[in-house]
Amino acid sequence: MNPDVVHDLDVFPYPFEDNSFDRIRMSHVVEHLSDIVKLMEELHRLGKPGAELEIITPHYSSSNSWTDPTHKQHLGFYSFDFFTGREGRVDFYTRCRFEMAEKKLDFHNRYKYLGIAWFANKFPRSWEKYYCYILPARNMTIRMRVVK
Repeated sequence: MNPDVVHDLDVFPYPFEDNSFDRIRMSHVVEHLSDIVKLMEELHRLGKPGAELEIITPHYSSSNSWTDPTHKQHLGFYSFDFFTGREGRVDFYTRCRFEMAEKKLDFHNRYKYLGIAWFANKFPRSWEKYYCYILPARNMTIRMRVVK
């Protein structure tokens, strides 16, 4: 595989012009980076207005979140809401904004068949508060749109 660009994602800014992308997908990347706020600001800079951002990362209840020694972040269902202004989140971390399109918890098959995945996605706050360490998720997928 020959990448077009090789760059340390913990070094800002990234080597792209403002408003370069219609879609940005980060699968199992954000948990390895040092500064989520700076990352989100950079993704906001790089995305065109309305650009789609997809983030796939382990949920903090997953053993995968804690087993990999290179993971620097352990994120929950509401972690990215801080960039949307949802649920009364304030803007003292950053002024960059995203619109939440979809959030989904992903589970191993045995939990899907038992209805745990349905329950956790329908009532994520209760699931995180009371059940996530008993019935852990595997990953979560966050889909957002850049607001400029």
